Amino acid sequence: MLEKLFEIISPDICVVCKNQGKCLCDNCMPKVLIYKKPACVFCNELNDTGKTCNRCYKKHPIRTAKISFRYEGALKELIWAMKYENKRSHARYFAGLLMSQPGIVCFVPSDGTARRKRGYDQAEILANNYAKLHKLEFKKLLLRQTHSRQVGKNRAERLKNTKGNFVVAQNVKGLDLLLVDDVITTGATISECASVLKAAGAKSVTALAIAKA
Repeated sequence: MLEKLFEIISPDICVVCKNQGKCLCDNCMPKVLIYKKPACVFCNELNDTGKTCNRCYKKHPIRTAKISFRYEGALKELIWAMKYENKRSHARYFAGLLMSQPGIVCFVPSDGTARRKRGYDQAEILANNYAKLHKLEFKKLLLRQTHSRQVGKNRAERLKNTKGNFVVAQNVKGLDLLLVDDVITTGATISECASVLKAAGAKSVTALAIAKA
């Protein structure tokens, strides 16, 4: 209901041609969004499926990461608006662009300070819309117990900051999970999330994201 109200007050306008209707219209979308080639999410070694390479899988318990686009151009503007300008409707649009996968849908929870400031968690809204679209079960499985922002940090700093950040809130034993986030940078955060989910008994964790930075 609240999202519908925001759409009435501030309707979506294509960031390219400025026509009203979608944040990126059907005509402009193929011209500005650049698809991400399948690769290991951690070392970027190209492959056909987006699977984590055997070398990286020894350190990061995500077997596959399905990433739709490269994080550049108009896409950066749209994701920024979704995260910081209350454009929650963008999450519904992007949910339709994420790759379809079977599993139980969960998400990487945002930093608590950022969430309180925004009043919402864009990854949660994205994951919830994805689950509804594909008629999959949606669960809030992860909680942050510490809050350390990752923006501007290098890979080593990100890996250090994520240790101990997340706890599992529900029983995940034997479940095949889809872990949704908006943008993956180094993969440190999704790796830590997957680690605690697997340690709690999850059968598998597949990452889904709009883009790779």
